[in-house]
Amino acid sequence: MKFCMFPVSESYQKNKIHFGSLCFRKTSAAAGVVAGAADFCSKRYTMLGILLVTLLVAAGQADAQILNIERSRVAQDAADYFTGKAAFNFSMFNRNAGRNNPNNFLQLTFDGSSAYVSEQHSYQLLGNLNYLLVNYTSRESRNTVASNGYAHFRVNLLRKRRLSYELFTQYQADLARGLEVRYLTGGGMRYALLREDDVHVAIGSGLMYEHEAWKDPEQEGRLRVADLLKSTNYASIRAKFNEQVGANVIVYYQTGYDHTIARFRNRVSGDVSFDVKVLNRLSLKTNFSCTFEDKPIVPVTKFVYSITNGVQYAF
Repeated sequence: MKFCMFPVSESYQKNKIHFGSLCFRKTSAAAGVVAGAADFCSKRYTMLGILLVTLLVAAGQADAQILNIERSRVAQDAADYFTGKAAFNFSMFNRNAGRNNPNNFLQLTFDGSSAYVSEQHSYQLLGNLNYLLVNYTSRESRNTVASNGYAHFRVNLLRKRRLSYELFTQYQADLARGLEVRYLTGGGMRYALLREDDVHVAIGSGLMYEHEAWKDPEQEGRLRVADLLKSTNYASIRAKFNEQVGANVIVYYQTGYDHTIARFRNRVSGDVSFDVKVLNRLSLKTNFSCTFEDKPIVPVTKFVYSITNGVQYAF
């Protein structure tokens, strides 16, 4: 099992009800609970507390959704088992907007992944949801600030070979930015450039069909739709620097020709995550993700990003 606590940003600290997140993972190491308790009781706990406070105060977040399929991949030599994890967050808080007239906020987030690994193939399911509602107590002034999420399913065929094959499909929405729906499906090849115990480098390339429907912010009530055949490509690195520090990096490049503008629409996105093990079962996690689109379907922010920090306890 894994228990994950993610920091609350500085603006949340007053007048709030906040429930942390919980991760689960199927494991045969039942003795982990006892070992985890022993770690927490170690003499390093005081120094750890100071370190956590320093790092967690720096937590920030913004609107970006980058899918990092590498973080859910499993060991090459493992087979015939199921694994998964899920994190839930629920927050309620208010802010002053005048005498006896506070703004009330309600936020719900979910992030999870699961995988089934057979002898020859692997199957991954990933999901994410973020919902933020302002003034939820008033029907007249109620406003949805954020409502985004995705679900992604991927199959890796002949996963143990250096050259393997992938099939995938995804559904996504981001109502706050005007993205009513984006769904895609496709497939491609994956080639492992390097497969060492501490370093794994891979590249992937394929084709996908993508459907998008956006609300036009400059023309109320108008929905712009795009259906494109795209080339999708990625490069990924998973590295373990030592017993305490690991990193995971993936960069995507997707492009497709749109006849309506007689040009290519290009999208570049990236995700970088670091995992620092402080104790035997306690880790600090930092993640940065971003997306850039040179010609979005409608006039929206071309570059979006997200920075998050968290702490994870595995038992």
